[in-house]
Amino acid sequence: MKRITLVLIFCFCTGITFAQQKGATVSVDISPLKLDSLRLFKYDNNDLYAKADKDGKYRYNFPETPPKEIILVGPKNKMIYAFLEKGSQVNIKTDFDQQTSFSGKGAENSQVLNNYMGTFDAAFAKIDASKMTTKEFFDVLNKTNQIPIDLLNQNKQKVSSSFYEFELTNLNYKKVKDYMWFGYYYILGTKKKFSEESPADLWEQNKEVKFDDHLLGNRSYDALLLYFYPPYLRRRELFLQGKLDSPHELQDALTDYQMIVKYYPTGKIKNEALKKTMVSVLDQAKDLKTVKPLMEEHIAKYASAGEAKDLREKYDTMDNLSSGKMAPDFTLKSLDGKDISLKDFKGKVVYLDFWASWCAPCRGEMKNGSPKLHEKFKDNKDVVFLYVSLDSKVDAWKKAIEEDKIEGIHLLSQATSGVNTPIAKAFNISGIPRYVIIGKDGKIFDNDASRPSEDRTPVRINEALNAK
Repeated sequence: MKRITLVLIFCFCTGITFAQQKGATVSVDISPLKLDSLRLFKYDNNDLYAKADKDGKYRYNFPETPPKEIILVGPKNKMIYAFLEKGSQVNIKTDFDQQTSFSGKGAENSQVLNNYMGTFDAAFAKIDASKMTTKEFFDVLNKTNQIPIDLLNQNKQKVSSSFYEFELTNLNYKKVKDYMWFGYYYILGTKKKFSEESPADLWEQNKEVKFDDHLLGNRSYDALLLYFYPPYLRRRELFLQGKLDSPHELQDALTDYQMIVKYYPTGKIKNEALKKTMVSVLDQAKDLKTVKPLMEEHIAKYASAGEAKDLREKYDTMDNLSSGKMAPDFTLKSLDGKDISLKDFKGKVVYLDFWASWCAPCRGEMKNGSPKLHEKFKDNKDVVFLYVSLDSKVDAWKKAIEEDKIEGIHLLSQATSGVNTPIAKAFNISGIPRYVIIGKDGKIFDNDASRPSEDRTPVRINEALNAK
């Protein structure tokens, strides 16, 4: 009997050990600093927040953990990088300034990652594109992205082989992605001709891209193949046709979808890219009915039963948010704690701004675009600027309003993570900033309105004011 009991105990304990090895844990000691909670960023719009335990440490558990990078975000957005894979038990002690140390299983990987990403971040922050020629910018961009690759190779003997292979892929594809993306937008920002400014190798970067389903799950590889490569292929075609200097849509999910069909080989990557791009096609459509045939064709050729159900539900949700439909009503707390409802503004045109304190493009628009837009309608009592924050933290919301001196009516819909709030779901918001114009009749006039800084925004508001 005792022998059986011992065997059962052994099996139970072994089961616990194996279960722990499937996941990963992170323990963070930031004493003597004291924070209400500590944010952990996972690159997937689902940040984790932990409060200090009785011993003053912040702990995070990952039951199932594929190889991934995480970032701890401290005071003044100081960042500490760590790497997790199955079985990692990483302990971090840091003051988010000069002193950071790692211990525990997987500590060496995290130490190397944190060192080379800190060096990269410092070098990247020094890039001043405004003072560079196009050639200088592309050269500096490549050299800066080579820094972590070189440092990783120098420390190859200190890290696990799985970490090395994962990060080498990650960094190499980040380098390709940045060259494609930042390079294009740098030339766009200079307002010069692409035919004259594009370095020859910009349009040869497609040779650096390999299709390998086994690489899916690597952050930079996923970012490139699922999001950034299709628009690159579209722009490359325009370049080869001599049309890149002509006006064209910067974001065109419909054409991106066509590029995936045309250039991606059959496989998991193609299916995943088409699935995500089809969602963007729906999000960007000004008239849903025009893209419904493509959605049905996509479902017939590529979608699983579950994916088909999700797409059709998304279509129906968006159809209910199309122009001319009643806007979803909501009631939220204002800065002074009062209940404010959307229906309170019936009879006025509402420019609805969804944002958060952590969203850099949102804050940029509020500083540079909103004041000018407000000025155009300062004497018009029939226009309301309504700001709905998706912040998780009340203090962060209030601080951002004070720092940016944002005028308007402010409401808070607290997110559990990312943009996960009831109002975001009601308005089908997957990313911010997002703007919606609501007419005097309470109906949606434009469910994906232009930004405050864009010239067409006051035009659209005036059209809403004059609508019958």
